Amino acid sequence: MDFALVIQTALNGLANGALYAVIAAGFVLVYRATSVVNFAIAEFMLIGAYLTYTMSLFFPLLLAILLALPLAFLFGVLVERGFVRPLLGRNVVAVIMATIGLASTLDGTALILWGPDQKAMGAADVAQLPKEVPNLAFSLGGVFLSSKAVWSLLLALPLALLLVGGLKYSRYGVLLRAVSESETAALAMGINAPRVVAIAWGISAVMATVGGAFLAGAAGGGGPGHHLVLLGLIVFPVAILGGFDSVPGAVVAGLLIGLIEAFSQLYLESLLPGITQAIPFLIVLLVLLFRPYGLLGQHRIERV
Repeated sequence: MDFALVIQTALNGLANGALYAVIAAGFVLVYRATSVVNFAIAEFMLIGAYLTYTMSLFFPLLLAILLALPLAFLFGVLVERGFVRPLLGRNVVAVIMATIGLASTLDGTALILWGPDQKAMGAADVAQLPKEVPNLAFSLGGVFLSSKAVWSLLLALPLALLLVGGLKYSRYGVLLRAVSESETAALAMGINAPRVVAIAWGISAVMATVGGAFLAGAAGGGGPGHHLVLLGLIVFPVAILGGFDSVPGAVVAGLLIGLIEAFSQLYLESLLPGITQAIPFLIVLLVLLFRPYGLLGQHRIERV
């Protein structure tokens, strides 16, 4: 067994898993705050990646990513204020169908604004501006890590862990937990529940932007395009595996899915072509059969 190859595969899997984790954590955050399953999360990734691309036309790419984050936060807040809030309290099926409609609307908007073609990050001809984030690729003892993998581990994973810590220890985390338990009781205690929910949607859009930008190739590779919508589907098995109401579970599940995909690509793809794309959804089927509340989700018992 080539241990260097195993270590390299594991690190690359963790790097991709960190991106899955950061996106899924934002997705679960919204579910905890509002009990809304945001089927437009892949489109949040798409819009965030395109915002990064647009900023990269005028600024160095690393700065472009940072500038795209407040825009993404504003986008998430506007979606919550203008689209989600009027639907709260409605039938759950109606809300689900509405978020699917939101996904189609955002898809069409992206097509109108940026066109159907895949873009290249930092494509503008601006004199003396670096078009790529610094190349951090390295090779050590036969283990090679691409710049994208290193940046994912350095940015996405700490961001996901920061969200987990913030929800547990920060004032906003306490407020969010109060709102998620009972919005009516939170309002009675003087908590501005609508503001807390709006911030949750804004944070979710920020997390999706980070994941979308790097999955789109901000640190190497291609650029944003509608292939991101297909990549965004991985959020659902990650969230189900971790537990729909557990942000730490989403982080753990994202890393696990990343590892499983990486080793599947290494050992199984040649025997069973396409298995790498199918494995996350096969895992979901098993989870739903034997542990429907996920790895770290709350096991709720309800009287019927």
